[in-house]
Amino acid sequence: MKDRLRFQMLGVGIALAVLGFVSTVSQVMLMRELVATFYGNELLYGLALMAWLVWGAVGAWGIGSRLVRRTDLSLSVFAVGIGAIAPLFIAQMTVLRGIRTILGTTPGAYVDFGNTVLTVLLIPALFCPLAGLLFTLGARLVLKCHGTAGHAYFFESCGAVVGGLLVSFVFIPTLNAFQVILCLGGLALISALYLIWDGQGHAKFLLPLLAVALGIAALAGGTVLDRWTLGWQWRDVVSYTESPYGRLTVQARDGQRIFYTNGLLSFETQSTFPEEVAHFPLLAHPHPHRVLLIGGGMAGNLREILKHPVHQVVYVELDPQLIMMAQAHLPPSEAAVLEDARVRLVLSDGRHYVANVAEHSFDVIILDLPPPTTGSLNRFYTREFFAQVRRALRPDGLFALGLPSAENYWSPELTRRNLSIYETLHRIFPTLLALTSGDHLFFLATSGSFPIDAAAMAARLTARAIQTRHVTPFYIEYIFSNDRFHADRQRLASGRAVRLNEDLVPICYYYDLALWLSRFYPAVGELFERAGLVNLVWLSCPWALMVLLARYQRRWAVPMAIASVGLAHMMLQVVILIAFQTEHGTVYSGVGMLVTAFMAGLALGSALGNRLTRCWEDRGAIQISRLSSSREMASRPLRVGLMGIQVGVIGLSGLVFGLLWLPYEIPAVAFGMLAAAAGCITGAAFPLAMLALGEHTAGAAGWLYGADLIGGALGAGIGATLLLPLLGIPQVCAFTALVGIAGLLCLL
Repeated sequence: MKDRLRFQMLGVGIALAVLGFVSTVSQVMLMRELVATFYGNELLYGLALMAWLVWGAVGAWGIGSRLVRRTDLSLSVFAVGIGAIAPLFIAQMTVLRGIRTILGTTPGAYVDFGNTVLTVLLIPALFCPLAGLLFTLGARLVLKCHGTAGHAYFFESCGAVVGGLLVSFVFIPTLNAFQVILCLGGLALISALYLIWDGQGHAKFLLPLLAVALGIAALAGGTVLDRWTLGWQWRDVVSYTESPYGRLTVQARDGQRIFYTNGLLSFETQSTFPEEVAHFPLLAHPHPHRVLLIGGGMAGNLREILKHPVHQVVYVELDPQLIMMAQAHLPPSEAAVLEDARVRLVLSDGRHYVANVAEHSFDVIILDLPPPTTGSLNRFYTREFFAQVRRALRPDGLFALGLPSAENYWSPELTRRNLSIYETLHRIFPTLLALTSGDHLFFLATSGSFPIDAAAMAARLTARAIQTRHVTPFYIEYIFSNDRFHADRQRLASGRAVRLNEDLVPICYYYDLALWLSRFYPAVGELFERAGLVNLVWLSCPWALMVLLARYQRRWAVPMAIASVGLAHMMLQVVILIAFQTEHGTVYSGVGMLVTAFMAGLALGSALGNRLTRCWEDRGAIQISRLSSSREMASRPLRVGLMGIQVGVIGLSGLVFGLLWLPYEIPAVAFGMLAAAAGCITGAAFPLAMLALGEHTAGAAGWLYGADLIGGALGAGIGATLLLPLLGIPQVCAFTALVGIAGLLCLL
């Protein structure tokens, strides 16, 4: 009997680890698919993560905690639930792949914001409630077999650690989305069969054989499903690939090649746009001998730059897959630009390269990246980056960048975004000129004394004998003399109050988010204008109400404290990720390391919390009391432990705040340690809270797990997507400390 109980305990533990594994991997795959489908920014990430956590809370708290109280569910029911993961995964991914076809959206176009939000909020409902329910059922079975439900969180966290490692370093670089999903489904099915198996017979030989067969079927079937479902979105596709940075797709139409990145047009052959990107800055500079190009090289920028008498062009590109696809599908004459002896290709993050290049290295630096629609892209439009660019330029060097704009009417949202970047750039470069060409705004910035005017640029174009189709001497004269040139100068010199874009206060990401939303709902601009009034004083009001409610209803104190830990954990996770990204660039393996460190911290904290509560119980220091029936808290050690978790949140927030102001570069390992500490605090809170609620209450695990998920959902949906760009990282750290103080007061 003991052997059978031990076997069941092992099976449930493995199943919970599998649940954590597949939840982590599927969450990453869902995020990537959402980005490829809707061209997501952090608002989309936040909504998706919020929906994921809320639906998980529905399963754990809304369904699971009630279900386990009323029925005596068996191990076989839990096994059936684990086995049901596979078809739900496939359904979730298939619906998402076909949603653009269902909505009738053409390739490369934006999906209506309302449909985007509805899809993002509903897609996780296919799997997340089941995942939350299974955690609650698994916690009950662990309680039955082991005597403490706190180990359920530990098992799930261990699976999440392995999932975070494999999805970052194995699955994404080697497998497509459906291969990953089918492999996860096969793993869940094997886990379910292991639960049903009684530990005897020939099943121990059959399960490994079945696992191998399912793996082969997943690899073969995933390839077929991936191509089939991708064909719903695209026609005339000649190639597509998944890189660590997104999905790249190439269309072929009548000799033209069109490249898409994450569903949006990246560039196309036969376009004249690269002429403006390259020739405006190179004609403005009298002697552009050494040029740095960040992004856009394969779009035609390199081809146009090499028409000038340059000695060297350093081309920095983040994604090596883009280079490979361009060389394979561009016309031979355009693909051959990388073979020019004057071109040096650097596969790296552009900001990281600029920060580490020698002083006064370049005559011209051209930035050709998308606008600051995400926190990652916003790093290339901050005051700190512009200062790095000026250091890398020679004393008379020139810096150029472009932004999507409007040919005539600038909406208030567009004006704020453009003006913020203009003012931020002007703080670093004394001479700054804006040129509007069609729906694009180009900035030419320099510390040199040479004039930037139409006559000088047109004369250089003629003197250098450069052959162009679009940028001609007459066109240059037109750009400098039309009404839009003078109107835009007046708009930018209007003196309207805007905030500067900085690394620690990425306000342009917020401005661009408002601009994105205003395309679908123009009235949202006024709402975002008022949102600028948000400050820590206003944000303290809801937490004061939470404390008062917890003091009035003592049975809510622990769930509220756990919800505050979940919110603080999510906020700190985003702050650490963005701070690392700003400090070290978007090094993919580094970001994967941070995610894994978070998960490892969760597992370690859960193990420490379980050991601590077991030690206290053995010493008789804790007597479990049900808070719902008493106004008194649990015994003193448990009370001190729960309060210590909140003190840890406050202390870690202060530590992150202090490190960000250090005058020297913070090593990557320090960010990993911060990430692990944040996870450890969250993981340790769950076992302590379980004991505070009454460990032997059947629905306690689901109730607390749901509270943790709700807190995380608030952190993702409101804090990480709005408060971070609006308030900046220092104030968000202060806000997180405020959350910890509120949780502490709830427990007093």
